[in-house]
Parts: sequence; C-alpha cells; structure tokens
Amino acid sequence: MNVLDCLHFKEMLVSGANNLANKHEEINTLNVFPVPDGDTGTNMNMTFGSGVAEVSKVMNNHVGETSKLLSKSMLMSARGNSGVILSQIFKGVYKSIADKQSVTVTDLADAFENGARIAYKAVMRPVEGTILTVSREAADAGKKLVEANPDVSIEEYFDTLLREARASLSRTPDLLPVLKEVGVVDSGGAGFVAVIEGFYAYLRGKPVTVAAASEKEEEPELGYCVEAKIKLFREFDQIRIDKAISKIGTRMDISNSADEVKIHIHSMKPGEVISALQTFGDLLVVKVENLAVGHEKKFEYEEMKPREKYAIITVCNGEGIVEMFKELGVNNVINGGQTMNPSTESFVSMIKTINADNIIILPNNSNIILAAEQTREVLTKQNIVVVATKTVPEGIAACIAFNPDAELAENIRNMQEAVANVTTGSVTHAIKDTSFNGIRIKEGDYMGIKGKDIISSLPDKMETSKALLDALVNDDTSIVTIIYGSEATEAEAEELQKYVVGEYDVDCEISNGKQDLYPFIVGVE
Repeated sequence: MNVLDCLHFKEMLVSGANNLANKHEEINTLNVFPVPDGDTGTNMNMTFGSGVAEVSKVMNNHVGETSKLLSKSMLMSARGNSGVILSQIFKGVYKSIADKQSVTVTDLADAFENGARIAYKAVMRPVEGTILTVSREAADAGKKLVEANPDVSIEEYFDTLLREARASLSRTPDLLPVLKEVGVVDSGGAGFVAVIEGFYAYLRGKPVTVAAASEKEEEPELGYCVEAKIKLFREFDQIRIDKAISKIGTRMDISNSADEVKIHIHSMKPGEVISALQTFGDLLVVKVENLAVGHEKKFEYEEMKPREKYAIITVCNGEGIVEMFKELGVNNVINGGQTMNPSTESFVSMIKTINADNIIILPNNSNIILAAEQTREVLTKQNIVVVATKTVPEGIAACIAFNPDAELAENIRNMQEAVANVTTGSVTHAIKDTSFNGIRIKEGDYMGIKGKDIISSLPDKMETSKALLDALVNDDTSIVTIIYGSEATEAEAEELQKYVVGEYDVDCEISNGKQDLYPFIVGVE
C-alpha cells in the first residue's frame, strides 16, 4: 500500500484500539509500584478507546479531519500521565496531516516524528525510559527508513516502526533502574507498542478484534448518556451512589460541590439511572442523549453563579477529606485520586459551571497533573493555573496558604512554597509480590511509603506505620498530620499520635479522612 485513505485509516485505528483493549490488563501488571492505583493500561485504553469510538461515529472521507476528531476526543478523555502523553502523540500526528485527505508513507513518517516531538513538549521534565523514549526512537527509525527509501510501502514503514518500538521498550529498564530492579519494562511504552501492533496487524490483513469480555464492556456505548445535577437530601456519600448506579451504567464521573452533586454516566437503561438518582436528592437538571446520535454539545447548567475573583478545584476521595477541603473554602471537588484518575473532560465540565476570574486546580496526585494541565488547551479563554500538588497533604497546605484578597502571582508563589515544605507518607496494601530498593514485598503486606520510596513492608499495620513515621519525622519537623481512612480506627490513629508526641515531642493532629485503600496518610511540615 502506497496511500492510506480515510476508510483504511479508520479501520487501522480500530484495530489499534482493539489490541490495546485486549492487552490493557496485561499492561497494568507492569506498573512498578505494587500499590492500588489508576493503572496505566486502563488509563491508556480509556483515552485511546474513547477517541476511536468518536471517530467511528462520523462518516467522512478525509484523514486530516478524522485525525483532528481523534485528537480532540483523546484530549478530553485523557486520564493518567501515559494517557495524556498518548493523546499528545496523536495531537502531533493530527497537526502534521491536518490538510491531507489521504496520506503517503512520507506523511506518516513526518506525522509520527511530530507526534513524539509534541509529546516531549507537553511534559515539563521528560523522563527517558518511558513512552516518550519508545515513541521517539520508533519514529526516528521510521523516518530514517523513508528518507533512505522514499518508495517504501506503508506496510514496511509500520513494520520498522513496530520493530523499533519493541526494541526501544526492551531497553527501558537500562534507562530507568527501578524498572530493572522490579523486572519489568515501561508500562506506558508497552501501551504505545500495543497500539502500533494493532495498526500493523490491520495492514497485514489481520485486523485485531475485541475479546468477548471487552465487547460486553463496550455495550453501554450503544445506549444513552445521562447527565444530572442533584440537590442532595443528606451528606454526600460516594460509596452509596457508586453502588446504586454502577451496575446499570459505565464511564461514570461524579463531582460534588456543597450539597449538590453532578453525575455523568452511560447506560442502556436511562430510566433506571434517573430513578436511582432520585433516591439521593431532588433532580435540578437532567439531560439524556442517545450515544448512537452523539453528544457533541456538553452539559451546561442553566444558572450562572456570581462572578468571583478565585475558584479552587481540588481532586480527592474520602468523605472526611472532602470536608477538610470545604472547611478551607474549597467547594469545587472532583472525586478521584490514586485508584480513579479523572479525565481532562472532568475538569473541563466543572470549570464550565464556575464563574471566576482565576481558577486554581489542585490535582493532589502526580498521575492527574497532566490531565489537569490539558484544560488550558481546551478552555483557552479561561485563566487556569495548576498548582502541581501530588498528595492530599500538599493540597491542604496549598489551601491554607491561599489568600482570597491577594493577587494571583502572590497566591501561586505562597501556595507553591507551602507545598514544598510538606513531606507526605502513606500506608497501603501491596497488591503483588515484588522487591523495591532492596525491600522484599509480599502481596497483602502493609507498605509504608515516603514520597516515591517504600520504607517498610510488614504484615502488621501499626508496626509499618510507626516505621514510616520514623522515616518522616526529623529535627526540623514542626507538625505532623495523620489522616486515617476507612481501614483504620480512631484508636489506632490516637496510638500513632501518642507515638509521635512521645518519641519526637512535636505537635500531631489526627483527622478522619474516611478514604479507601490507604489506612493512613501522613503529612509532615
């Protein structure tokens, strides 16, 4: 094949998406940290799969227009760092072929080279040994092939692209020592390889189809999109709402503000969704659209709030943690965190309900920062600043430092300084057997984690927690904050409080965050 037209381009995209969908669980197992989190394979699958699904709904005969829609849809659905980077790669592809009705092998070589370039620019501190390296080295090899032989076929180009992507992926442990220690390759790079494998399989006449289980998961996409705003009868309870409607829908996003909650869910049974939602409060606004028709126009609420100087958006989970942020004046909360990375669209949808001159986003998780930053690409007329908080204690410190009467530059400076003075630790379960920094980790053990380092891994929760505190507290510590979750008791938190005060003679506060999966989150200042 010497020219790729729009029909074949779309079918190639579908094959790539199907291959990623089939392999996303396998990719998830490559994650280095043995913690429950928003896994790379899942995030990339949701990002690319959503983009391809939108492309498949549109009838056109222009590769450039198709790639534009793919890029736009991926940008909105991007989740996690690898999902965002993948969306940036295909943004670069689109920018290169925007005016092409069909593409040649030279066009494709230029496009993937531009994709890697754009992806690098999107990351403030690019790290080699990741999806960035794999995409760049694969694109470079493909470009050299085409420059040396302009008459090479598209199949031969993708053969080279795939072979170099696989080779580059195999080298990632040499660039990131942590990968070598754990014995895995980079998960984001593996996701990129899965997409290119699907492309090449299609070009060889063997398009990848979705495994039966994945097809079942995608069935609701033939149903309806339900978006609702509810005035709650009682206090927001994420777990109760999840249980009530998660079985009758997919792709659910929930965000709450004060005593109201906004929900976006796809379901084959919109009536059942609405009935379930009515048990939680009064329906203020409801919108139902047939997914087969499409819903390009996003949900817009009718009322307009008074214009304010500032609005802060924070990402967190746990009823108690939400209340902590509300007490600090933050009413715009997106439910998410380690195990549920919100998409760029989640941020965009909330920002559209806010009427403020300056919007400050606190992601509170390193894997959410890039998705938050992409809001600036979508809402170019809004003044949006992302303070790159990586943990809940950092987010709380930033809110304490915020002064609603100060100018934006001063606020951002003060918030960033407050974040820099916080060291965060956490205790959670290990989800697999592995080793990290010489520490043998067994599935089910409690791990004490300081920043990106695993300090201890033991069967006993309290022993692990005290070992973590020993690693966190030092002579410069002025205060320790312990946030205990649903898997810990107040008595256990008080025991740790007494330990800190007795051993280190520093102030220690405890709060009930009610977060899942993490019995303790510790902030040290």
